[in-house]
Amino acid sequence: MSIKQVKINADDITLGMFVSCLDRPWSQTPFPIQGLLVQGPKEISALRSYCDYVYIDITKGRSPITGAISPTYHSGTGSKNHSILSSHKKGLDEHHEVTPIVVQREVYQQVVPLVKEVEHAEKALLHLRGKFTLAVKQLAKGKDFDYLGLKDSIADMVNSVVRCPDAFTWLLRLRLKDQQTHDHSMRSALWAVQFARYIGMPKDEMSVLCLGTLLKDIGKVKLSNSLLRRKIRSKEEMAEYQQFVANGVEMLRASSNVEPRVVSVVRYHCERHDGSGFPEGLSGGKIPLLARIAGIASTYDAISNPRESVDPVASSRAVSLLYNMRDKKFQEDLVVQFIQSVGLYPTGTLVELTTGDVGVVVEQHHNSRLTPIVAVLDQEKALISGEYTLLDLKDEEASRKTLVSAGRTKAKSVAKLAIARDLESSGYDVDLSSVSSVFMKNSRKILESTLSNDLEKERGHQGKGSGFFAGLREHFRH
Repeated sequence: MSIKQVKINADDITLGMFVSCLDRPWSQTPFPIQGLLVQGPKEISALRSYCDYVYIDITKGRSPITGAISPTYHSGTGSKNHSILSSHKKGLDEHHEVTPIVVQREVYQQVVPLVKEVEHAEKALLHLRGKFTLAVKQLAKGKDFDYLGLKDSIADMVNSVVRCPDAFTWLLRLRLKDQQTHDHSMRSALWAVQFARYIGMPKDEMSVLCLGTLLKDIGKVKLSNSLLRRKIRSKEEMAEYQQFVANGVEMLRASSNVEPRVVSVVRYHCERHDGSGFPEGLSGGKIPLLARIAGIASTYDAISNPRESVDPVASSRAVSLLYNMRDKKFQEDLVVQFIQSVGLYPTGTLVELTTGDVGVVVEQHHNSRLTPIVAVLDQEKALISGEYTLLDLKDEEASRKTLVSAGRTKAKSVAKLAIARDLESSGYDVDLSSVSSVFMKNSRKILESTLSNDLEKERGHQGKGSGFFAGLREHFRH
């Protein structure tokens, strides 16, 4: 498809336009991908704040001249809770065609703050790890496994993620070490469920997706450790390695309790949109939707946590690599929506502010992903000390005052207090696992204090607290 670009002033950007180029490098903006379909007022506001003019592709979105929408963009059902992006391209073979994904906004509201969900998430994670580890051992010995127990633990995970995605992310993304295959499988399941929550997928579908993604690599227990560890494989070795999919399907089918749809995710999660996957070389719409999602989640985690590296790559780099696979390895609109569900700065991302301060994203605002809550580290001490300054970047003025009061005078002079870029943790002497532990420890203290104050207020006494974030700031402030 040819690209027809039109230059317009940033003030003229409207909903439905596809921004293909900016008046500055994309890397100097907070946008995670090169190319942006404008779907909301926050995107318009962000574009106007960073750019004087942009270029729009009128073959992919609304034209500023006619106001028409091209055939490659569909506005949806008319409800603000539905948007449909079409990934169908002219010239694709019929077997490539896929049904555009339906995104239902606001199906799941984040009603539980992270600090209150931490304890539930930790119990759910421990229970899930125990059940999954047991299942792996049982399957490796050719025994039937406790599928129903594993399914119950999956339900706990799904419910926790629905209530507050960030809590599970903290516990799983930061505190688990990538030492075994099942850690990758659990993280992949987390990304898949977060995406499912984002698009409004029913809970029963989430459970099938989560189980399938968790069990996707179970067939690797039948492969030799030397083959699994080998970074470069010959053609013959690659064929042997790819047998893990058939192994997994066979092992799960041998269990009387596993639903066929769960097995389907395992069977097809390595198939790719362009037909380059395995074991059957399926393409496009022939790959079941849940398997397509599992494949994206698994690939994203593999990019974010490469086995050959001690530390994961920066989130923006992982997003960029995944975005380049759109309409090749994966269905385009699924990739775009997955990236939006994860966000440019996922919980646990090391970031640099426009003031030069370094911090860690501790919680996201799911309706304002470019302005998360950030724990700014004490750079003078360099090592983890348990002392942080907590900023809610959604309230820029309050964050500026907090930094200034903490002795960071540069906050007075920057034009905009925001995240400048994300960082690869390997370049900084920061132990993200320790950050997670300290944050969780303080979160429990704050929760106990908040509950105590609420009880006092109910009894007619004046509580000592002044709100959740005030409590957090007090705990994290120098």
